[in-house]
Amino acid sequence: MKDANKSPIPSTRLLAEFAVQADGFPEAARARAVDAITDCVGCMLAGRREPLADALLRTLTITPGSAPHAPAMLVGTGYHAPASDAALFNGAIAHALDYDDTNHPAYAHPSAVIVPVLLAAAALRPCTGCDWVDAYILGLEVFGKLGRVLNTAHYKRGWHATATFGALAAAIVAGRLLGLDAATMEMAIGIAVSSAGGARVNFGSMVKPLHAGLAARNGLQAVMMAANGLASSTQSLERRYGYFDLFGDTHADATCFQDLGKPLEILTEYGLALKPYPACGATHPGIEAALALHEQLAGAPIQSVHAGVCEMAFEPLIYVEPKGALQGKFSLHYCLAAALVDGQVNLATFSDEKIADPRILALIPRIHMEVDERLRHDSEFATRVAVTTRDGRTLEREVPLALGKPDRWMSRAQLKRKFDDCCATALAATRRDSLFDALQSLDHESGNIANLVRYLSGEQPADEQSS
Repeated sequence: MKDANKSPIPSTRLLAEFAVQADGFPEAARARAVDAITDCVGCMLAGRREPLADALLRTLTITPGSAPHAPAMLVGTGYHAPASDAALFNGAIAHALDYDDTNHPAYAHPSAVIVPVLLAAAALRPCTGCDWVDAYILGLEVFGKLGRVLNTAHYKRGWHATATFGALAAAIVAGRLLGLDAATMEMAIGIAVSSAGGARVNFGSMVKPLHAGLAARNGLQAVMMAANGLASSTQSLERRYGYFDLFGDTHADATCFQDLGKPLEILTEYGLALKPYPACGATHPGIEAALALHEQLAGAPIQSVHAGVCEMAFEPLIYVEPKGALQGKFSLHYCLAAALVDGQVNLATFSDEKIADPRILALIPRIHMEVDERLRHDSEFATRVAVTTRDGRTLEREVPLALGKPDRWMSRAQLKRKFDDCCATALAATRRDSLFDALQSLDHESGNIANLVRYLSGEQPADEQSS
């Protein structure tokens, strides 16, 4: 990297000013943000059932009901905690199932960081659904722009961008909602820079989803500290030993920070992707292909399976024969075997019981994953799956772009089906419907943050009290 002390790009100040001043976001961006918030809340309610959640409840300082010192709720628990601890808990459960959305070029999970900050900030300062949508768009802008500056080298060196980019994004979201001015936002960014971290070595363990919670907490705390006078460098992004220098390489180019919002990352070709399957996004094209082949096979015995993938797929897909459900989410072999055997991939696919299914275990050794030269440099994990049957037939299917990407965005009906799957054991059907409708109306006058909080904390919403 060039001498960052002489950089002509005052990235930290530009980012702070953009976060404070930007508004007037187009309807398409706002609608996409509303869907992402809705989707993430469903993922939180599903993630509440994971062992990670219970471990955190035993660790954090929690209070039954609400209390002045614990104003923020822990989704789906009936407990409250200080806002920063609530952000940590809610972020971790949002990402616990790896069912939450993704972003390219960040190669990160933005909503699992952003939405917990929205909830926590709402406990500290009154805000509207429109405020949430504005802040969400800004948070995603940070994820995307950092991805453009630092990836894919950043990801390939072992950083988990959900955590490293997320701390800064969370600070921008919290700072916007808590009303920071540009100078104080600059301080918050500096504090967040020194709290950013997260290693991919923990993929396949409970620590991976914890990264989202840590990023949400660290960004929120950075804003609270800055608001109370804690000062940082005013050039924490661009100076030598700053964020770009530490997390980047000699080719890092931060000029995109001169064009924040042009275009908005949420409106770019791959800016946000909802997930139809609760597994690593790199498995999704392969899963879709395998599900289509399952229909064609009609029960015919399988001799072998060949999966042609891009080079990047080998970065997150590090397991072949998973030793537990969490590892299964990062095994293309397991995901393809489950899809071909069962004809469906859903939350039940990633249970320890299903991981031990002898039909799936028998198929995994016959699945071969290798780089397909036609797909080698693809950035969207395009996958070509070929199945050879015992009678000598070969059936093939390629999926170049996963369902849930902007060009294949989920319909409201598809989003609702996923939401119901996530919330099935957490909420009765009528409550699921009411919560879904409330989330989808966030950006309109009917959007009611107080009611949303009541739904998510298990209390009776005002609209039910009056009925």
